[in-house]
Amino acid sequence: MTLYSQDNAQWVGIKSIGCYLPDQMMTSHDMAQLSDIPPSVFADKIGIVQKPIAGADEHPSQMGVKAAVDALGKAGIAASEIDLIVYCGAGDYDYRFWSPAAKIQSEIGAGDAFAFEVRNFCNSGNLGIHICRNMLLADASYRYALVVCSDKLSHLLNYSDPACLSTFIMADGAAAVVLEKGGKTNRILAYHGMTDGSLADFLKIPAGGTRVPYDAERCSHLLNVENPEELERIFSELYLKNYQLVVKASLEKSGYGLDDVHLLLTNQVKKTLAKQILMALGLREDQTLSTLSEFGHLGPADTLLGLAKSLELGKVAPGNIVVLASSAAGFSWAALTLHWLE
Repeated sequence: MTLYSQDNAQWVGIKSIGCYLPDQMMTSHDMAQLSDIPPSVFADKIGIVQKPIAGADEHPSQMGVKAAVDALGKAGIAASEIDLIVYCGAGDYDYRFWSPAAKIQSEIGAGDAFAFEVRNFCNSGNLGIHICRNMLLADASYRYALVVCSDKLSHLLNYSDPACLSTFIMADGAAAVVLEKGGKTNRILAYHGMTDGSLADFLKIPAGGTRVPYDAERCSHLLNVENPEELERIFSELYLKNYQLVVKASLEKSGYGLDDVHLLLTNQVKKTLAKQILMALGLREDQTLSTLSEFGHLGPADTLLGLAKSLELGKVAPGNIVVLASSAAGFSWAALTLHWLE
């Protein structure tokens, strides 16, 4: 085995970002018809105009493969050079007892890569990057990791239940990043995450696990929001507080503060909450990029899509500090700090 060595090999950065979004779109008017909720609630109050929807024969691993191939092409490296593959979906795979990471490894031809899954719902992407960064640094033989976020969330939604309105922004798509040890473009500096397990039962799919068998007649195989009023009350007290805590902690571990942040990219939430996050952190609207209106909420792929779009728009420049922050069912919050070099 050849050991990888480079002067700045103590650093890991994002070498490339690949994305895949289905062509089919569901509009706010479509969602209004399905839910019997006025279109203005979606377009004006929530801030979503449309979202990508995967076809019936299109599945998470397939979308992940397409995003991975895009990322590898942009990185200019062969799949055979990848040492690690981590699949970071929110949790609903092509099959219940199965490895999407192994499937992607096979499909892209990364025969020498170790493949595994990370499941932390919408925090999965940030966590997967953090884990792979540490694994690359810990093993002298590793140089490249592939982190894939791919989800088909739209088929989990119960539009007939108004209590689930907050979930109707969920959409389908994939994003992937190639991480490189010793790269010169940017550096992953620090990660911080936290969990409040007292909220674990508020958001779940009741049936299909070991407690409750599958029950199609009661729609219990669809996403359920338990006691939405109480969840909203708790969130109003905890959500912004915990978002601030993880962002500040990640920056502090990196040797920076909020005044140093150029760009904050979050998972996509309704526009009023997105504005509250910025205000709580003392950041301006031009210090983020919202993709909710056009692409909905893609689970853990949100922040990576936001970063890809920000790079395309020239919103990231050498010397910038970029924070990827997310919240997730469970409930957890996490933030990852990056330093862009060139």
